[in-house]
Parts: sequence; structure tokens; C-alpha cells
Amino acid sequence: MPTLPQAHAIVSREGWLSFTPPPFRQTVLARCKLEALKAGATIYSVGDPPGGMYGLVRGSFAISVAPGERGPYVAHFARPGTWFGEAAAFTEQPRRISLAVTRDSKFLHLPLPAIREIVTADPGAWRFFGLAAIAHNDTAIGAADDLLIRDHVKRSVAVLLRLGGCRYSTPQGSMSIEIDVSQEDLAVMTNLARTTSGTVLRTLEAAGQVKVSYRRVRILAPDALRAMLEG
Repeated sequence: MPTLPQAHAIVSREGWLSFTPPPFRQTVLARCKLEALKAGATIYSVGDPPGGMYGLVRGSFAISVAPGERGPYVAHFARPGTWFGEAAAFTEQPRRISLAVTRDSKFLHLPLPAIREIVTADPGAWRFFGLAAIAHNDTAIGAADDLLIRDHVKRSVAVLLRLGGCRYSTPQGSMSIEIDVSQEDLAVMTNLARTTSGTVLRTLEAAGQVKVSYRRVRILAPDALRAMLEG
């Protein structure tokens, strides 16, 4: 598992902190604690008191939402380099999403008092914290757009690519990408009956584009899957 310097390196080249100026990045990292949790643990839930931010270093987070009458249900999975918790830091209101660990994971924790300390010393730092919120907003807009795809096979492919962090491009050096998603959760995310979603997965698996196992889907050919969405 990664050491603290390795964790800093990972989040400095992937995700939110990689888009911030080096001085701000170092200020954040100097106040972070490296923590670990086993699969199945919950970091926080919808309605919990406000707290700090969490940056995934190794493993996977499941993000659950409960925006209206339904839910909570899993809506997305985080890849290393992704940070969460900025909304509660901005508003100091209860958590709007739930964050759970789907496999043994390590992550950086930036406590809420540390965030307050950073922005008290430099009020302009809020702008850089805002970049995390904008990244989540972009993901949400893309997810909403994909759910408007009428063809259920293409819609399923688009959702799988988003969950794997390769919706628009394949990360350099990625031979395959594993997602900790169950077939039941995928059916909910694609607005399909579980039987229909299962049929789509079997078709993609027969074509050599994915590999399905218990609560896992491995994307084997992200470029080929994206090609299915063209036209």
C-alpha cells in the first residue's frame, strides 16, 4: 500500500489537486492525514454533520445519493485522485451524499478545521476548493446527458465508461479497468430492468469488451466501447 509521499504523488498527478497551483497543493497536503478503511466501511452518510474532505489514493469509493422520494442508491464510483466533501466545507451544512468503501482503500483526509485555517490565511483559496465542486458538477452534467441516450445498449455503455473514469478518453497505461458495481446497481444507474441490464452485459462480455464477475465489471476494451457511441 502507498506511503504518505506516494499518496501525495498520486493525488498531485490525478484529479482535483493536479489542477491547483503547487503552493496551494502543498498547503493542503501538509495538513492531510493518510488513513485506511476496509471494504464495506462508510466514511459518511447523507445527513451527517459537516466535516472535511477525502481524497482517494488506492481502492474505490461508492457515492450514493438520495435527492428526492427515492434512495439512497449508488450513483457513481470514485477513481484514485478524486476528492469529496467540499460541499459540506463550503456550506457547513449536513452531508448531501454518502461515501462508502467498496474495497480495502487508502485515502487522504483533510479535516474541516484545516480547511478553515487555509482559507482564513488566504481567502482566495476558496477558488481552488471550488475546482473540486466544478469537477463534480461536470460529472453530474455528463451523467444526466448520458441518461438521455434512448438506445439502452449505448446508454449502458456510456454509464460503464463513466464509472470506469474513461468516458471520453482512456487513462494512459490502462490495460483494463475494474469497477466495483453489482448488476443490480448498474440496472438502477442505467434505468433498466435487471434482466435487461444483465442481457446487455452478457452481450458485451461475449464480444470481449467486458468481463463480469460477482459485484465487479472489468472494462477490457474502453476504446471499442466508446466507438459504439459514435454516430
